[in-house]
Amino acid sequence: MGMSTNGPGDFFARNYRYFIVGGLFVVLVVLLIVFAIKGKDKKNEDPSEVSGNMVESAIEVPTDGYETDAYPAVNTLLENYCNAMAAGDADTMASLSNTMTDEERIRIQETAKFYDGFQNYVVYTKAGPIENSYLAIVGYDIKFKNIETLAPALTSVYVCTDASGTLYVNKEDPDEDTKAYFQALSVQDDVVELLSNVETKYAEALASDEALNTLMATLKDQINASVKEALAAAAAAAAPPPQPEETVSENTVSESNLVKATDTVNIRKSASTEADALGKAEIGQIFTKLEELENGWTRIQFNDDDAYIKTEYLQPAPADAAATDTQTETTAPQATNGKVKAKDTVNIREAADEKSAKLGTAYLGEEFDLIEKTGDWCKISYKGKTAYVKAEFVE
Repeated sequence: MGMSTNGPGDFFARNYRYFIVGGLFVVLVVLLIVFAIKGKDKKNEDPSEVSGNMVESAIEVPTDGYETDAYPAVNTLLENYCNAMAAGDADTMASLSNTMTDEERIRIQETAKFYDGFQNYVVYTKAGPIENSYLAIVGYDIKFKNIETLAPALTSVYVCTDASGTLYVNKEDPDEDTKAYFQALSVQDDVVELLSNVETKYAEALASDEALNTLMATLKDQINASVKEALAAAAAAAAPPPQPEETVSENTVSESNLVKATDTVNIRKSASTEADALGKAEIGQIFTKLEELENGWTRIQFNDDDAYIKTEYLQPAPADAAATDTQTETTAPQATNGKVKAKDTVNIREAADEKSAKLGTAYLGEEFDLIEKTGDWCKISYKGKTAYVKAEFVE
């Protein structure tokens, strides 16, 4: 394994809030143990060399040795916390601590897939840097699935008390004084000896069980790969669904669904020459095309309803043709060619067809601007729109 040049206090201060398993994977406790042993070996060297990477804490550091299982409430908190980790119960762990990231949650769940459980808890405590806080080192044995030999483990945890008096696992990044405080505790002889003893037991466990040794050699990589895959799946699930390609509504005015009449032709109620005529389309009249049928008819929008014209009498119209639900000519009368006067009471129609919609009535002597005369009908201007009256009833 690689060796770091950092002292035990540096590593401990950075990783005190994480689970550390003897010689294992999550935060490389092997390095922590090696550093601790290294620090212990240096006790007979120049003190300035041992503390070269240490920062003096502004908080007074106690020199008392750790206490063993001295606080029942702390033991209960940490056993519940560790049992939840063994079960992959990230929700319970989150409820007992003050922070948890999505990646931590996934890592807990993926790692627990290898566990059968934890046992033989022992809690070693030292006073923490603030009132009613503790540095707790939890010793326990891990039972891995399908492996008989137990793996010795240690977990370092910072336990604090909230305003209501409830204990919790504090996982926030420490300030500089807190880091220095934990550094100072980590090189105390009793802590160094504890870590050294667990490392020795861990090495003996590996040597006695080839299956455990093989698992430990690959477990870190297996977990990291599983976490990476789970994070990628979670990110994909959280991504917005792909948007469908933009489609044009059948009633949207565009160059592809505007048509104009190429001849005067009947507008029918259905796609048949036997269907009722709703009116007549004049040359150049613009309609919104709703559908072009295979039987030679085109369904159009006419007077806020569907109607039909023979496709052969239609051609595409430009998108800026100002189409409406019927035609532009009904809302924009053409230039007049004189006037006509009603010789009798006569209906004023929307189109040159006696069955087309009635727009009003012309009374004897009433005059209208004449737009043009087309066969039996006169196209006139009526209330700002084009309209039609039978030619025989005007002069």
